Amino acid sequence: KDYRVASSFGHVRDLPTSKLAVDVEHDFAPQYITPQKARPVVKELKGLLKKSHALILATDEDREGEAIAWHLTQALSPTKTEEKHGAHIPRTERIVFHEITKNAIAHALAHPRDINMRLVDAQQARRVLDRLVGYKLSPFLWKKIMRGLSAGRVQSVALRLIVEREKAIRAFIAETYWTIEALLKKTATVFPATLVAINNTAIHKPGITQKSVVEAALNALAHAVWQVADVEQQALERQPAPPFTTSTLQQAAWQRLGFTAKKTMMTAQQLYEGVEIQGEGSTGLITYMRTDSLHVAQEALLTAQETIAKRFGSQYALLHPRHFKTKIKGAQEAHEAIRPTDPGRAPDGVRASCTSDQFRLYTLIWQRFLASQAQSAVFETVTATITARADTDIYTFRSRGSVLRFDGFLKIYAQKTEDTVLPPLAKHEALSAASITPEEHQTQPPSRYTEASLVKALETHGIGRPSTYAAIISTIQNRQYVEKNEQKCFVPTDVGITVIDLLLAHFPAVVDIAFTARMEADLDEIAEGKKEWQPVVRAFYEPFAKTLEEKYETVAKKDLSEPTDEICERCGKPMVQKQGRFGKFIACSGFPDCRNTKRLPPVTINLPCPTCGAKDGGEVVMRRARTGRMFYGCSRYPACNFATWKKPNGEQCPDCGAALVEERGKVVCSNKACAFKKDAS
Repeated sequence: KDYRVASSFGHVRDLPTSKLAVDVEHDFAPQYITPQKARPVVKELKGLLKKSHALILATDEDREGEAIAWHLTQALSPTKTEEKHGAHIPRTERIVFHEITKNAIAHALAHPRDINMRLVDAQQARRVLDRLVGYKLSPFLWKKIMRGLSAGRVQSVALRLIVEREKAIRAFIAETYWTIEALLKKTATVFPATLVAINNTAIHKPGITQKSVVEAALNALAHAVWQVADVEQQALERQPAPPFTTSTLQQAAWQRLGFTAKKTMMTAQQLYEGVEIQGEGSTGLITYMRTDSLHVAQEALLTAQETIAKRFGSQYALLHPRHFKTKIKGAQEAHEAIRPTDPGRAPDGVRASCTSDQFRLYTLIWQRFLASQAQSAVFETVTATITARADTDIYTFRSRGSVLRFDGFLKIYAQKTEDTVLPPLAKHEALSAASITPEEHQTQPPSRYTEASLVKALETHGIGRPSTYAAIISTIQNRQYVEKNEQKCFVPTDVGITVIDLLLAHFPAVVDIAFTARMEADLDEIAEGKKEWQPVVRAFYEPFAKTLEEKYETVAKKDLSEPTDEICERCGKPMVQKQGRFGKFIACSGFPDCRNTKRLPPVTINLPCPTCGAKDGGEVVMRRARTGRMFYGCSRYPACNFATWKKPNGEQCPDCGAALVEERGKVVCSNKACAFKKDAS
């Protein structure tokens, strides 16, 4: 009752959008203003401050949070006029906590500290660097490619990863290879084995690449003598994964729940801030969700053991807590990993208080944390080496069996496992072949990035920090540098590829992965007090500015027009496909004399519209929403309003007659009120 809690809603001071606002001639001094949208908040906070004897700043404990706290002190400090008239100046305290619980906040209030200006300097350096790159390089892109483009220091590197992966896919040439599998027989039991060596020479990945070798092997194996050469049995322990960090939470939420990085962080923020639980009020369910640390408080480790023993049995609990060490350079070990604030609070107990998304994400976090403190899973494995002798040739096959003997942590955090049982085998035992089958394969190109794999790549390369991953991904999509295909993988647009090609050719440092990672390390050293921020900015800016001045004169403008089969009905010149701020469109090649433009025709997927196709001939086509997201609709819109985010498969639901759509390996009904679902196969 003695405290008033108010929010600043983020930053109350920032660089203005109307100009560079960085004085490059005077040590890169930033010129901050209070943005229009923040002024009512500042006015309200100043009014509250007049009635208070202390200002307690409880922003997040990272660079951005520390900078917000510092900017608040600047924005709320009395003006010279107010000081002259004896303005009331309350004391200022800075507190931090990693979970919104009574104990954590009480402890923080009892242990205030000063604002950490080293963290503020690190944030200020990042903000100035990003402003210099964005405001200096973006006009260059407008002049050399097209208006409306923008360049970001970190986002450009993420885009480069996607573009280079796409180029590798396009340049990929498939190679044919073969594997040979035998179904071996012991009395009435058959089991599979794979050819791994010929005459003691191992077959390396991807497999046998010469068909003549396959044919010779098949001929020889037709009359071979089969025998067990060796049998190795062992108990194999599988350790659980550590509790979540920001990166691994985003990856797991994508893989298991289908959440984007943005949705994951928004939902995690809600769980951190708290949900209304009957009898308890607003309760924070998880610790701080922007972290790269694997550290866990001792109290939480002990509670986890008690919970595991009580809910799953004492055989699943550890005698001593398991500790994990982060492998991420520069991880902030003062933070904790993402965990439930109370490990004893099972998901079932909060289901009624949470939205569906909150409940699913909390369940994932709770299961992962408890599993990290549970016993290892134990598998009994059998590896049998089998030889097939044909004249002077020896063909070596291998067969592996695995049986789960103790599920351990898998009881809490389930993962797909499948028992493969081999019959009892003894060394030198004779076998026979029931069948020998060659299989032809094609090597596959590298996979496109998903949100999960892109976040993992950014973390691996040291690009960005936990708080920036979701923003990076949103930015490159909003700028229409990348799109998501039907498999929800990132595909660069023509503009995205052109931007990266230009930056690589003329500003390699901006998109250099190692350089950007070193810059992140410099920012960390500023935060640690090992470097001053102005020299770090100067070391980047001076060569960058010199190069930019030269390139304005020497780089030619890129033409993104693509020819089409259409002729302009106004002037008779060819129509070309162009890329604008809002996507692709068709325009007359005679621009600016002729300004005729058209929308691109929608892409058909050769399916009749499930609503009107049989009667009126409507087709399912791909369209783009205002947000840029692709959806499926009827070609007869607005006469027919059929629309769905998921791809229809051309079938109707046997239960309600609505269209069936594809969703993550399943076929489901597009009618949300219908629960029909089946495997896609």
